[in-house]
Amino acid sequence: MSGLYSVKLFGRDAKRKSGWKAEYYNELYKIYDSNKKLAGYFFPDYRDLVGPNADSDDSSGSEGQEEAIDRINSLHETIHAATLLVPMTKLSLLDNQEGLNIHSVIDSLEANLARSKAWLEWLEKNASRFKIAGAAAYTAREDRNMLSIALGIASEITLGEKEVTEFLTPILDALQENGLL
Repeated sequence: MSGLYSVKLFGRDAKRKSGWKAEYYNELYKIYDSNKKLAGYFFPDYRDLVGPNADSDDSSGSEGQEEAIDRINSLHETIHAATLLVPMTKLSLLDNQEGLNIHSVIDSLEANLARSKAWLEWLEKNASRFKIAGAAAYTAREDRNMLSIALGIASEITLGEKEVTEFLTPILDALQENGLL
C-alpha cells in the first residue's frame, strides 16, 4: 500500500511530463502542474528590495509596500531568497467524527513515516544542488490533515511568471520524479 501511496499521492502521477506554471498573485506565486492543479506556493523574500518589514502583516504603509512589490515583480527584479511551499503528507487522522480502526491508524502512520523519511532523504541528497538552506513542516491552513513543507531557497531568482517557472522547474521535476509531488 505504501508504494502506491507515495506514487499517486495528491492525484499526481510521478511519471507524468512536467508542465509547471507560476502565476503571480498578491505578492506570491501560485504553482500549477500540467493538469492546472494547484501544486504549491512560491514566496519571494522581498526584504532586500523593499525593506525589513516586507514580509510582515503590519497594515501601516502596506498600500505603498504592496505597490512596490507589484512593481518589483513587473520589472523582473532579482531576489536572493524565497520559500517554496508544497504538500508533504496527508495524515487522514485528525478531525474525524467517528472513531478510527486501530489498523487504519497504524497504516496511515506507517505510510506517513515512510513519506516523511523519503522527504528527508531527498533533502539530504538535493539541498546543495537546489540551494535549499532549510526546510520546515507546517499544518496546511486549508486542511489540518495535510502537512506542507516549506523549502527555504537561498539563490538569485529573477521574478516574473516565466522566470519563476523556469527557476522552479528543475526542483519540481526532481520532486515529482521521486514521487514527492
